[in-house]
Amino acid sequence: MMFVDTHEKYTPKSLDDFVFSNEETRELATAYASGHLKKPLILHGVSGGGKSLLQRLIPNAIEGREASVRKVKCASLKTADDIHDLYGRNKQFNKTFTWDGQKFNYIIIEEFLFTNQRLVDAFKIELDETLGTDLTIISTNRFDKIDDGIVSRSEVLEIHPCEPHVFFPHAKKMFEAENVQIDDAHLLKCLEVTHSLKADNRKYYSAIDAMFRKI
Repeated sequence: MMFVDTHEKYTPKSLDDFVFSNEETRELATAYASGHLKKPLILHGVSGGGKSLLQRLIPNAIEGREASVRKVKCASLKTADDIHDLYGRNKQFNKTFTWDGQKFNYIIIEEFLFTNQRLVDAFKIELDETLGTDLTIISTNRFDKIDDGIVSRSEVLEIHPCEPHVFFPHAKKMFEAENVQIDDAHLLKCLEVTHSLKADNRKYYSAIDAMFRKI
């Protein structure tokens, strides 16, 4: 019996290792990684597709190292002042210097959803004033509720959980790294069953953990 926390051990640590569900996702993520795109990025879709992971990996890819970021849950932004404070009130300083000499200041907002118009307006002001110096990356499961003005200022990418055959090579590498022989057909079947129950990349890791425990 083997005990391996595959999610902890084998979650991709770089954008090069990320398991993209389709080419559209790969192309836009790679474009952002080049550092040439400056518009805010909205990542949306069901849970388990890798939105939060991409939020971490894209800044690292741009900087070529572990990037310094400001990460918040949207629910913690309760007033317009909270939003202005997140981006920093000294805009002239921010336009001249970035944190740690980075290409951008990175603002990571998880579970994004504003229903208060004052917050929406304050956020749009910050997006306009910090464009080119701050890169905002948003993740949300409620894209349909995001203000049109925020969407129009941003690049939008829907993130899907991987199909079993797409995740298979990543899963196979886990067994190879642990020096465990696994039948390809058996592994693919396990992934297919897992996907049929719930499309969620995290469920693949749980299923693989269970396979290791049976060894």
